[in-house]
Amino acid sequence: MNLFLIIIVIVAIIGALLLLYFTSVSKLNQYKERMKKAESIIEENLEKKQSIIININTSIKKVTGKKDYLKEFIAPDNFINSNIEKDLKLDEAVKLINELNSDFNDLNKDNEFNKYMKNLREIDEVLTGAKNMFNQNAVTSNGLLKTFPYNVISKISNYKIRSYYNNKTDDGD
Repeated sequence: MNLFLIIIVIVAIIGALLLLYFTSVSKLNQYKERMKKAESIIEENLEKKQSIIININTSIKKVTGKKDYLKEFIAPDNFINSNIEKDLKLDEAVKLINELNSDFNDLNKDNEFNKYMKNLREIDEVLTGAKNMFNQNAVTSNGLLKTFPYNVISKISNYKIRSYYNNKTDDGD
């Protein structure tokens, strides 16, 4: 009888551990899926942003009759390894566009340029929302991965700490 009780206790412990494992993995997968969805939105909108910057560059050249100010930012992105790097690079381009807009008053009179700038602001709003969604889920997921039992599960199931997107205000803060 004593052996039977020991077997029941062992089975109960194994069952509880399995339940803990699967519920923890499920929770981590929810955060992972939310981050994946946000990354998809970010990637799609970064592509749109890059396309608009290419169009803005054409408008700038047309209005100013000058050189290709944004050449470095619209080149093929084979040197960019992540959405985070691409986002930072495109933000640099937008900062330069804003400086050029201040330097060349005729840009404000160009309807095409103004249309592209409006589209750029709309995309930046979507990007800000998607980055916030990603960051909120990454903060929670990263926090969990530092606590028991998630830290053990992360080693077993190969979950990693994720980097965050840096949200900036329009003035570069």
